[in-house]
Amino acid sequence: MAANYWASSQRNHWMVDRWTLAKSKEEDLKYVSEVDYVKLRIWFCHLIQKLGKRLQLRQQVVATAFTYFKRFYAKNSLRATDPSLVLVTCVYLATKIEECPIHIKIVTTEAKYCFQAEFGGFPYDSPKVAEFEFYLLEELEFYLVVWHPYRSLTQICNELGMRDLAVQYAWFIINDSYRTDVCLLYSPHLIALAAIYLTVVLNHAEFTPGPAGEQRDMKQWFADLNVDMNSIIEISQEILAIYEVWSDWKEEKIAALYKEFKSKPPIT
Repeated sequence: MAANYWASSQRNHWMVDRWTLAKSKEEDLKYVSEVDYVKLRIWFCHLIQKLGKRLQLRQQVVATAFTYFKRFYAKNSLRATDPSLVLVTCVYLATKIEECPIHIKIVTTEAKYCFQAEFGGFPYDSPKVAEFEFYLLEELEFYLVVWHPYRSLTQICNELGMRDLAVQYAWFIINDSYRTDVCLLYSPHLIALAAIYLTVVLNHAEFTPGPAGEQRDMKQWFADLNVDMNSIIEISQEILAIYEVWSDWKEEKIAALYKEFKSKPPIT
């Protein structure tokens, strides 16, 4: 494992560009609108979160599973694969990499229970997940260590003297950011700064009194940062855009949307 993000496989092998992401969606967008495609991707992230909660996983483990899922679909289409198998395998692999391994039979059993409403259960057994794990590893190019924005967020918020509720709000924004593709496009510290930026802009930032808390001119604080503010704005816009789609997201309708999407005849 690299000692820092800048020397990591994530930085050197798993930062992609928008053209690559656009190409990865081309096949699926023949069968579904851009907005409905985003809704489907939100849904699959919701299912990862649901399974993670069922397995009582830490948020960082769930975030790693999110990242594996995003990386896999930067190379593959939803139409050509079974996302339920992909996401369960991503969760299983994440538990091992984040050093909280759960037996594969427990993962598959909980998935069968968890996904009754969405898929009538999970249609695969443990050997199938184990088999697909090898394919997933190949698609991830065996680069499995993921750097997340949570550490940067905690460090920066402590330096700013942000109160716990404000830190929690920014933390939730980072959780939501995994519904977007920003984890493939930007470094973790920029995503953390974007979460703080949104917390300030949305008037949820509170600071403790004293020297640390006196740094309250956040406009000047951001202006003084030696970072690309355009990137922070872009990340913020991506997250706000997903909130707009999410506001019209009805979970009970997504399963039907997915079934229709998968059942459409191939376009030649």
